[in-house]
Amino acid sequence: MCKYLTLLTVIILLISFSDCSCKAVENDLGLWAPVFITLPINEKVSSQLEIAPRIQDNVTKLNQLFIRPSLTYNLNKFLSFTQGYSWNPGFDPFSNRSRIWEQVQLSNNFSKLRFENRFRLEERFIENISGVPVRGRYRIGAWVPIDKEKKWTFVTWDEIFINFNSRPQGPQGGFDRNWLFAGINKKISENVNLEGGYMFQYVNNRSPRQDLLNHVILVNLYVTLPQLMKK
Repeated sequence: MCKYLTLLTVIILLISFSDCSCKAVENDLGLWAPVFITLPINEKVSSQLEIAPRIQDNVTKLNQLFIRPSLTYNLNKFLSFTQGYSWNPGFDPFSNRSRIWEQVQLSNNFSKLRFENRFRLEERFIENISGVPVRGRYRIGAWVPIDKEKKWTFVTWDEIFINFNSRPQGPQGGFDRNWLFAGINKKISENVNLEGGYMFQYVNNRSPRQDLLNHVILVNLYVTLPQLMKK
């Protein structure tokens, strides 16, 4: 198992750094603390709410806030489809942003490994930007239990962002950014998980702005509520 995990980590690192250019870059330290609340409606359908503050500028200012409600249909235990909306205003100065997004997720569970592929498509609405920038996101990740009780889990994933079109004074088509995460997930109870770790974020900014290297302390709280409709 260790050799496969090592190989996966090497592949993720190569993906993460392959698109980094030689341009000058700016470094920043951030703290992101998303809360994910899941409400299963029945055996197939569940609703989710994500509330995610992002503090940047060396952990001194609230940079963005994401509020993401969504609805997921689980075709089976491996494949799910999600439709969501996101309101994500920016601050300092304030800018009004929102997006509609669709997602397909494919998961495989092995004896000591959960492997996940996720593709998300976003139609973004950005203040003072004409038209609708469209962006695709692909994430590949692995979850490996550390102890026999599976209360502690090592988590690693990589997510690449690609802009599918260009808008005047807005996002440009092509590679947008890459996120690489490694951390530990702790099962607090049957319905609550806490996850913490480090995320390296490379942002490919439009010239003349410098590219950005974000070093993010990422703390995720996952809460699953009791199923609404039971048999």
